Amino acid sequence: MAKQGVEALPTAAKLMAFYLSRDRVLGLLNPQHLPAHVVAALQGHDVQMSAAILSNAVGSYLLQTIAAGRVKTLPQLAFEGELKEGTPFIYNGHFTGKGFAATNKTPALNLTERLDEPLAGKKLVFEFSKNGLVNDTAYTRMSGSTRLFAFGYITSIDDTTIRAVPYVIGDLVASSHAMTSPFVPTLELRPEDIEQFAGMDETWFPSQAEFKRMAMVSEQAVKELICCLLGEYSVPSDWGGEESDVLSANLLVAGHRHTGAFLLKGPARFHPMKPTDLGKNGDQLYRLFNIPAQIYVVQHCHTIGAAVRKQAEAFALARSFVSPCRIVFMDGFTTARLLRAHGLWPATAPISRRGKPA
Repeated sequence: MAKQGVEALPTAAKLMAFYLSRDRVLGLLNPQHLPAHVVAALQGHDVQMSAAILSNAVGSYLLQTIAAGRVKTLPQLAFEGELKEGTPFIYNGHFTGKGFAATNKTPALNLTERLDEPLAGKKLVFEFSKNGLVNDTAYTRMSGSTRLFAFGYITSIDDTTIRAVPYVIGDLVASSHAMTSPFVPTLELRPEDIEQFAGMDETWFPSQAEFKRMAMVSEQAVKELICCLLGEYSVPSDWGGEESDVLSANLLVAGHRHTGAFLLKGPARFHPMKPTDLGKNGDQLYRLFNIPAQIYVVQHCHTIGAAVRKQAEAFALARSFVSPCRIVFMDGFTTARLLRAHGLWPATAPISRRGKPA
């Protein structure tokens, strides 16, 4: 049975701006395609509800520009060798905002964040002026430790820093929700929401000793189970240049069939998944999201680390502007429940080198 209230695909996003560079946005958008009141607000004319127009109306045109231009994330640009000055990009995640205090008498503001693989060792710095803040809320939302969406372009790159200037900075929210809520969480789908994976005992948590049994379960065994549950008659073989481990058009969510692409990781590295575990060049997630699918599944025999989750969410967000998609994280606990539900959970603990149960 389909779960009630589970949407097959994410709702459309809406961008609520806290900072907007009117000059840069006017240079990016075609004024002939904008309503007169939006153009007037961007040009700085005294129009009614100017702040509201800049905060709420302009974002939709910028999201259309991002989609039309297939604007990418910094990791995607890095993998493609396109990380260079003048390149536009999107970023959604944690920032530290500086310069927003009342004691700061200069117009200079910045947002900074240390980056993960494939850009570990570098930090991202957005530099801009108070003149572009569109409302008083910006001072509280953008200061200190915060989470924001930014669309801008690179101005310089050195060994430690990627500097950029923004077109817009704000909150990316789900447009169909009655109450404002972040958009990115709507991209994540729970494994049990896939009908073929339903039936797992969500109340069962393996003990630490039981969890070690996941080290006994091969990636091939998990692949065979998934293919069986999805009605795939052949199990694809592994090869070095694969973009996914399983590709199936049979995933059922809320009674609708979708195409899913799977990245599977077995116990060869039985530890929390890190970006460096994802292929020789760390680009397996990048290659996964190059596949035209509607659901992307990242499965691992152990836990899935924060850096992997952030990178996957960034890739899912970039693809969602082009084509609606969802992302599923199946960690070792979920995989154990799925194996157990189908009678494949190992009955004994792995044996240590000393011949005793591990």
